[in-house]
Amino acid sequence: MRKKFKNWSVEEDDGEVDLTPMIDIVFLLIVFFMTVANMITAEKHPIDMPVALNSTIPEDYGDRTTVTVAADGSLYSGVNSVSLDELAQTLVEAREENPTVRVFLRADSSTEHQYVNDVMQACANAGLSNVIFAAYQSDK
Repeated sequence: MRKKFKNWSVEEDDGEVDLTPMIDIVFLLIVFFMTVANMITAEKHPIDMPVALNSTIPEDYGDRTTVTVAADGSLYSGVNSVSLDELAQTLVEAREENPTVRVFLRADSSTEHQYVNDVMQACANAGLSNVIFAAYQSDK
């Protein structure tokens, strides 16, 4: 018994190139670069980190919420600029979500201590007693 095969014929080449796959790749690259650009701009606010004689690198990073105090006293929760009241509310919400959350406090070396003290008071009011201060290690 012989099987019959359909006749296969090669389509005639009309000389046009199908650009659909190339357009798909271009759109994917555009989405990729837009996403990466957004991630790069979401970095933490730059500060002049203080140097501490006995600073150590923590072994357990655990759950932390980052608070930054800039030289002019402006506050940042993560990458977002916040007022002291908004920071206090954010800390309360962070503690409600995770009771073991710690605060990673980044303060500029030229910041007046009053601003750091205000943040520490907001942490205490939110029930967060574990505050880690960011500092560079000194060479001694």
